[in-house]
Amino acid sequence: MSWISPVLSGSLDPISGFKISEIKPASDGSTWLILVNPEAGHGISDKDLTDISSLFGANHIQHAILVTESYGQLFDYASTAAGMGYKGVIAYGGDGTVSKIAAGIIQGKSGIPLSVLPSGNGNDWARTAGIGSIEDTIESILRDDSCTMDAAECVITDKNGDTIHSSVFINSAGIGLDAHVLQKALRLRKKLSLGRLGYISALVFTVLEMPLWKGRMIVDGSEVYSGRYLSLTSGVCPYVGGGMMLSPSSLPFDNMLDTAVVRPISRIRLIRSVPMIYRGSILKNPAVTSWRGRQFRLETEGSVRIELDGESIPQIPDSATVILKSIPSAIRAVGAPPSIQASESPPGC
Repeated sequence: MSWISPVLSGSLDPISGFKISEIKPASDGSTWLILVNPEAGHGISDKDLTDISSLFGANHIQHAILVTESYGQLFDYASTAAGMGYKGVIAYGGDGTVSKIAAGIIQGKSGIPLSVLPSGNGNDWARTAGIGSIEDTIESILRDDSCTMDAAECVITDKNGDTIHSSVFINSAGIGLDAHVLQKALRLRKKLSLGRLGYISALVFTVLEMPLWKGRMIVDGSEVYSGRYLSLTSGVCPYVGGGMMLSPSSLPFDNMLDTAVVRPISRIRLIRSVPMIYRGSILKNPAVTSWRGRQFRLETEGSVRIELDGESIPQIPDSATVILKSIPSAIRAVGAPPSIQASESPPGC
């Protein structure tokens, strides 16, 4: 019996063999919709999809696989999945894929569960959800392990107050160094298949440059910092960049955003701080300060670079304002999250 549901129809792609052009209703309410980003990580092959379908079938999990053509399709199909009769959605890809699908579910207000088959370069949201492999995904579905996790909204306005960007993110927002490193890493990955090493290499190049940005930071209506900064990370979840913890006090269950800023620092001190990023102890660095709140506002002076869930936001004008708002209990995540405890808490928490 085929466990690739016949509710999907369309022509087969000669490369993937699973590229579907049309989605139809699932009548029984027990089918999981697997949405695939074929560009995730180092690419997803026909064999990858066949192996996944075989494992789901062997565990009697009815499913439908849909290979999408764009991030926009990920959002659209996720937002309508519940109305089409699907039990839940499984993201096959990296953090950007999960983010777009989660945004679609939140937009659709269906409350259907979300799981992930991690196949990106970072897989940071999957790490927080306790999913490290397809076996973890299947086990969580069979046991019906789930929890409610927060998300956040990012709104960017220009100097006239006009909105130029609005989107949901579920893992973290990186401003300054983090986004700068991401852009370099993406360029390196296009030239070389470096995976996680590409991010580390980009970080090294950025340390040599030491770019700085400037802005005024406000948390829940109170100014907390004004001046130059190297990096700013506002996290729903604690991990970024494949396991780094730039906002290690972030918890996806507390209805808050934890925002950490790295003020100007020497290259030597920054290099010495890298192990602290992976240990989750970066808040012990005297150049780092963190705040917790429901809303964070950055009024930039000059240029700014921003990434959300590992995806760069292009063409941000100078003197933009960035507003990040927590969306409490936004998504039902299927997984087995470890007993997450904030490795450190911001002052006053």
